[in-house]
Amino acid sequence: MTESSAESERKARPNRALRTAFLIYGMMVAGLLGFFVVFPDMKPQGTQGGGTPIQTAAKAVRYEAVIANWNRYRAKDARAEVR
Repeated sequence: MTESSAESERKARPNRALRTAFLIYGMMVAGLLGFFVVFPDMKPQGTQGGGTPIQTAAKAVRYEAVIANWNRYRAKDARAEVR
């Protein structure tokens, strides 16, 4: 009798592992499907309708400041070369 119970326990182990793996996989698939059903038209934050990046006023000012600083640096460098 003990041999048959040990044998049935050995057979149950792979089934339990497969059942657990299938359960985890099923939960992942159901979660992704649920996410896409709830948020079907979700777009990345950095783009507008046509896929062009949004440029805020702060970004434009910052880029202009970088360009102005670079121009000042180049002007100083050019004056030093002239001397």
